[in-house]
Amino acid sequence: MNDAGGVKITLLAFGPLAETLNWKRNELTVPHSTKIDAVLRILEIDEWKSQGLLVAINGLRCGFEAELGQGDELALLPPVSGG
Repeated sequence: MNDAGGVKITLLAFGPLAETLNWKRNELTVPHSTKIDAVLRILEIDEWKSQGLLVAINGLRCGFEAELGQGDELALLPPVSGG
């Protein structure tokens, strides 16, 4: 099984992160076994990790080292602020 095209994932961005990226929903093809950390670098938003960014794959919170698979939905959840 040799799929050189990688895996297609759906990205969901919320709050100020959606404003930074200029989209709320996007699709991306990444190599097999790509970790969330690598996607954050591709999107040039890895600095959000130190600001409290949370991530979820298919609705389940996970860490930045989680690997993405074909058809996964990656939600990017910035910290909530306000009072």
